[in-house]
Amino acid sequence: MPDAPVRAPDPPVPALESSRLRTLARLRAVVALALLLPTLAFVAVAAVLYEREFDDARDRLDRAARIAQEHGLKLFDTNEMLLQRMLDLVGHADDAGLREREDELHARLKYMAATLPQVQGLFVHGVDSRMIANSRSHPPPRHIDYSDRSWQRAHLRGEEPVYVSEPLVSRLTGEAAFDISRRRTHADGSFAGTVHVSLRPESLTDFYRALLRNQPGLRLTVLRRDGTGIARWPGLLPTDRTPADEGTMRQIAAGERVGASDGPSSFDGTPRLRMFRQLGDYPLYVVASMDRQAVLAAWGRQVALIALFVFPTATGFAWMAWVSLRRTRDEFATVRRLEDETARRQRAELNLMQSQKLEAMGRLTGGVAHDFNNLLAIVGNSVEVIRRQRPELAETQQVAAIGRAVASGAKLTRQLLAFARQQALLPERMLLQERLAGLIELLKPLLGSGVRLEWAVDEDTAPIEVDAAELELALINLAVNAADAMQGRGTLRIAARNAQPGETPPSLEGGFVQIDVDDSGPGIAPALAERAFEPFFTSKPVGKGTGLGLSQVRALCQSTGGDARIEAAPGGGARVRLWLGRSLRAAAAAAAVVPPATRIEGRLLLVEDNDEVARATHQLLEAMGCHVQHVRDGAEALAFVESRRDEIDLVLSDIEMPGTLDGIALAGRLRERTPTLPVLLMTGYAVRLAQARKQQLAVLPKPCSPAVLAEAIQRALATRTQGERVG
Repeated sequence: MPDAPVRAPDPPVPALESSRLRTLARLRAVVALALLLPTLAFVAVAAVLYEREFDDARDRLDRAARIAQEHGLKLFDTNEMLLQRMLDLVGHADDAGLREREDELHARLKYMAATLPQVQGLFVHGVDSRMIANSRSHPPPRHIDYSDRSWQRAHLRGEEPVYVSEPLVSRLTGEAAFDISRRRTHADGSFAGTVHVSLRPESLTDFYRALLRNQPGLRLTVLRRDGTGIARWPGLLPTDRTPADEGTMRQIAAGERVGASDGPSSFDGTPRLRMFRQLGDYPLYVVASMDRQAVLAAWGRQVALIALFVFPTATGFAWMAWVSLRRTRDEFATVRRLEDETARRQRAELNLMQSQKLEAMGRLTGGVAHDFNNLLAIVGNSVEVIRRQRPELAETQQVAAIGRAVASGAKLTRQLLAFARQQALLPERMLLQERLAGLIELLKPLLGSGVRLEWAVDEDTAPIEVDAAELELALINLAVNAADAMQGRGTLRIAARNAQPGETPPSLEGGFVQIDVDDSGPGIAPALAERAFEPFFTSKPVGKGTGLGLSQVRALCQSTGGDARIEAAPGGGARVRLWLGRSLRAAAAAAAVVPPATRIEGRLLLVEDNDEVARATHQLLEAMGCHVQHVRDGAEALAFVESRRDEIDLVLSDIEMPGTLDGIALAGRLRERTPTLPVLLMTGYAVRLAQARKQQLAVLPKPCSPAVLAEAIQRALATRTQGERVG
């Protein structure tokens, strides 16, 4: 289309709006960071505390194991010295020699055990594993056989110099105990029996109880190398040995004297941390353990305490940031509404100013066009008189040029009056399926050979009611504009169909026929699409366009209750879309055709206030054969008819006349007083034309060609004649 050769880019986002968006984004980031940063810090601190808590637990286990190791070494070293004293007491004597000293041995053993509360008893056994002497009873019970004890088998094999037994129940006293024993030998080194120190388990567990009093969750156990436990606190000793595949037992089997392991208990499945230490060279190990859940509980208490401070504080900061964000967003929304309202008011003011300007321009344009129509009527009627009176001059170039000038002037005034909404239109019910083909033929010569013209009309397209000449003029304007935009090369397509729901602008109501005029030109900028319909706006070079073409197109559409828009066409180019209101009238029966006559025999009363127009029209009517009487206004015409009714057959009157009686009022008065007298009105204003037609008065548009005027007069006279015959 001619308004812009290229499509303009979309307008950028205003800097102020971008600043607001950045502000809101920063506030949203503050809300997120107010929650995220404390959370990340909390996770980091929790991870550090987790590692520290387990490190502290292992340190406590190691301290407990060290203390238990020192205590155990003192205990067992003391009892090993006691065993050595017992060996020194019995020497290399055989069982018979020792039995002879039973009294002495009992007294000495009792004396040695008296100051050692951890000792349950001191015992001397012979080669046959039966008791020879002890510190608890005298004489010793020789009938008790101890050959099934593990210490007896171990000493017979000479496996260990000092043997620590599993937990036992004394066959002499029935008390729980465990033994530390050594092998006795004869002078030749052969097995001579054993000496024993029987220890109470409380000698270990009482110390562990005191040690672990302020360290809940810790547990101390003394294990033999084979996994058998001999003392434990808290809790009872398991009846089974610790499996060899347990972590601590694997390290002990590997010869490690100190070690640590984590994992579930082989007895109850509880996950625990463990530290172990060997008691000197004894085949004993003290194991300090702690439930993993106890460590986690301590860590959880610390983390919960920190969380009680961190998360309420973070939530408070986030809430304050969110409140700030919400208030800022509300303030921005208020500012936007204020700006929108300001812009709306400015648009309303501009539209009002534009409307007032267009209204003033329309009035000025309508007045000019009306006066110009009178001039054209004078010239056109005078040319027609010359043609009738001087037939030899009818075909001369000068007369033909005057006729073409009159036609061009009439076209221009039609555009001006259409812009001013004052053009007198003759709408008719029209089917585009029947009429568009003829209109297309009118366009082809205007486009040239370089433009391909395509058109299509849906078969179910509803009828419209428009002025045929105005529709023709609108399509001509659009075709010429498209050809100029395509620079004479391209495709122009015109398609008509019923507008579907949702396709029409929101301001339109009712049913419409839609006509799309698409071209393959460079398109149109959105910013200029609406301005293209403004009167006198054009993007063509000076002298190439009047700027009234598209305003005439919109005026035509609006006269039917529709509208027009310009938009980008699919695939490039521009599209002008017309919405024309559907016709609500049924198809009218064909009117009787009155054959044209070379002369018109009739007496006419011409009512016209413009002397020049009246003189030219008077001469034209007389040239047609009419007898004409002229009056200047409606009052004179009414007086003339009342006094000389029999001297006229038809009243031909302009609607716009000075005085209180215009053409419409005159026709109404004459219809009341002389119903058989036909009245033919003329006007150049659309509003007056509509008023006259509402009263079912015959009206001609002004300017009117002589042929149309003659036909209308002839039809009116024929109608009058038929009415008199019927009367």
